[in-house]
Amino acid sequence: MNNETIVITQSRAGWLMFNGFGKVTERLDWKDRNRVIYIFNDSPKLRETMSKYNQFKANLL
Repeated sequence: MNNETIVITQSRAGWLMFNGFGKVTERLDWKDRNRVIYIFNDSPKLRETMSKYNQFKANLL
């Protein structure tokens, strides 16, 4: 199992959680204190789901 993590912004984090991925933690973005970042365990399945988000979002435009 891959123990690496990946930082995700709010819109993608919602998509990942909607698709069954659990976040490891969330934190305030140190570059922008008005924004929250979400930490997920990185995996090929997570990356695949992220690419589906890009396709889903492109279809909305």
